[in-house]
Amino acid sequence: MGRSVAVALLVALLLACSRTPRDPVEAAVAGIARAAESRDADAVAAFLAPGFRDTAGGDRDEAAATVRRYFAAYESLSLTVSNLVVERGAASGQARFTVSMSGTTRAIGGLEGLLPRASRWHFDLRLEPGDGGWKITHAAWTRVEEEG
Repeated sequence: MGRSVAVALLVALLLACSRTPRDPVEAAVAGIARAAESRDADAVAAFLAPGFRDTAGGDRDEAAATVRRYFAAYESLSLTVSNLVVERGAASGQARFTVSMSGTTRAIGGLEGLLPRASRWHFDLRLEPGDGGWKITHAAWTRVEEEG
């Protein structure tokens, strides 16, 4: 469950991007946000490089399938991105940020008890230029534990 939630968040994470970014890495992140807001899993998957891998070794097809399941499991999602830091060279880029997520799961099959209503995650993405823009080649994430 943790990996599925994290991969889905990775792909759906950037709903807070409202300005038109000038940097191609930021533009890719904003494109993912638009796709997520439309709940378009295919458009989200289009931002993953063919050789995409996550820290657990999951590939592009696994991530796309997880996003489809995640979109189907939540009735509503609200994501807030903070602390976005982008570093970019000519051949690669890196985006690091925190995502705060809250959502309402669908009341089917006990999903409301399995998926979190709220969580925070730190993401570290590597991107490279590809067909049609910059693509995510690698993703790492950790859940941010709440203080208190």
